[in-house]
Amino acid sequence: MESRAYALVTGLFVLGIAGCIVLWAQWLAKVPIARSPYRVVSTVPVSGLNPEAQVRYRGMGVGRVNAIGLDPKDPRRILISIDVDNNIPVTRGTYAQLGMEGITGIAYVHLLDTYRDMEPAAKSADGTAELPLKPSFFDALSDDAEGAMRDARELMANVNALLNPDNRKRIGTTLASLERIAANLEAVSARMPGVVARTESWLSEENRRLAAGSLERINETMKSMPELARETQQLVRDARELVGQVGKLSAEARGAAGAVSGDTLPRVNALAESVDRGAQRVGRLALQLDRDPQSAIFGRKPGRPGPGEPGFQ
Repeated sequence: MESRAYALVTGLFVLGIAGCIVLWAQWLAKVPIARSPYRVVSTVPVSGLNPEAQVRYRGMGVGRVNAIGLDPKDPRRILISIDVDNNIPVTRGTYAQLGMEGITGIAYVHLLDTYRDMEPAAKSADGTAELPLKPSFFDALSDDAEGAMRDARELMANVNALLNPDNRKRIGTTLASLERIAANLEAVSARMPGVVARTESWLSEENRRLAAGSLERINETMKSMPELARETQQLVRDARELVGQVGKLSAEARGAAGAVSGDTLPRVNALAESVDRGAQRVGRLALQLDRDPQSAIFGRKPGRPGPGEPGFQ
């Protein structure tokens, strides 16, 4: 009898607890939470996100995901309808990212803000404000890893194309040449101490003094170069004046030569002709004296008369 009474009391207690829970739930349901609709626009995949997923604002739960679908006007866009508590400041700088809950892989919409523009979010034509969905850190990391893998595949393909049999042979030849160059460098390095020693002997204190003296003389010579240049310029100017004077003298000489050829030379020619005639006469006189020396005392003998002259026979 006692066991039955104990079971009855236990059952009544459980029923009372259940009724209290039901009444508490009904009471909570009678206090609706004021929320506003927003639309998250994504151009990247939204893997793991389902309707009724949580919407969080800086880590706090502020709403739910209502629906997920493609934009009928642009299939590249994914439209995510969410409800957000009215007390959450959704501004023009607010954006969304996908977050993951632990190791379950269940995604949620995480709202963040840049706080650069605190004006309320702009509404679209249907009166719903749209928020952009930006890639999360893991999405960016995944994209970068995918790009890196693609670049690595391209690099491997290019390397395989580069390392064909002919190029491998050339590379082998180049490596052999480098080995010979390395051996020559070792030999040169072995001779370097002797070269350094000879250089040090050349750079003795006396040679340094001689070099310093030579440099000083060169500096003095360089200092006198401007004066030498000025003297050279003066010499050039004097030479130009001398050339001008020589030109004038040449012109005057050409004038004097013209006067001589036009006036003096005819007289000289006439004198030469007279002298020539006199010389001819002297020659004939000398010939006559040679033939008849007595003619110088007694005169020339008369010649034999010709026809018609007295005494002609």
